[in-house]
Amino acid sequence: MKKILIALGFALVSNLAFADGEMKAAHGGVMAEATTGTRAELSTQGNMLMVYLTSHHGEVIATKGAIAELTLLNGTEKQAVKLAPSGDNSFMAQGQYKAVAGTKAVLKVTLQDKAAEQFRFALK
Repeated sequence: MKKILIALGFALVSNLAFADGEMKAAHGGVMAEATTGTRAELSTQGNMLMVYLTSHHGEVIATKGAIAELTLLNGTEKQAVKLAPSGDNSFMAQGQYKAVAGTKAVLKVTLQDKAAEQFRFALK
């Protein structure tokens, strides 16, 4: 009985640890987190690609002066898209893009005076 209670205690503590790290898409996109803890949400609606940056704790990260490039991968097809800062914490690109379910995407973001960060997405 003692072992069961200890195991249950560990399970509850581990669930609490993961609750803080849960990523929720605020704009209907897919989420990814860089090794630095910066989170990115990629939204692909219509002919527009949007990327929103936040910290691990959900705080907005300014994109002013930042550089971003998104690479879309569909089988052997590869499309590089430059994104422009748009709003307080977002990047945007408009045009014709093949961003469908199954598309893999790699985002490279260089914030002003910081090292480049990379994010990987799988579109649903």
